[in-house]
Amino acid sequence: MIRITLSPDQRRQLEQGRRYQSQIAERCHYVLLNNQGHSVPQIAKRLERAEQTVRAWLKAYQREGIAGLSDVPRPGRPPIKGQALDQQLEVLLNHSPTDFGYLEAAWTVGLIRQHLASCQLEVSDSTVRRHLQGGGWVYKRFARTVPEGAPGGAEKKPGWQRLLPRSVSAD
Repeated sequence: MIRITLSPDQRRQLEQGRRYQSQIAERCHYVLLNNQGHSVPQIAKRLERAEQTVRAWLKAYQREGIAGLSDVPRPGRPPIKGQALDQQLEVLLNHSPTDFGYLEAAWTVGLIRQHLASCQLEVSDSTVRRHLQGGGWVYKRFARTVPEGAPGGAEKKPGWQRLLPRSVSAD
């Protein structure tokens, strides 16, 4: 049976990790629950996780402290395109599209993708969305509705006819 006893400083570290580090938040929660007297099977049932998973993270905490709760780097070549995309997003999202010469007032996934393509970084909409979410950026799709009180086609036509040259409006 695994039983972890925490000092006040360790508890504070774990509570901060639970609040501010989404990557390890659940793992910090395992340790805090164990410190409160919950067993591995109780934690696993409560959080709907495998007992083996909970046990592995508790042992990692016992060996390495809070650093043991972080993910280990994945094997293989690092995602080069992903790193470049994250760097570009950081630059783009700290500025308005108008700063880059676009007429739009806010960034859309399509506009971001278009800008990245102009920088020789071809990515899909889903890749942009995934990296926005992974970077903690919040976005929403713009509404494509007509604003309340907007003029209809009949109201717009006389205005357009005044703007067009006489030969075109005579048709």
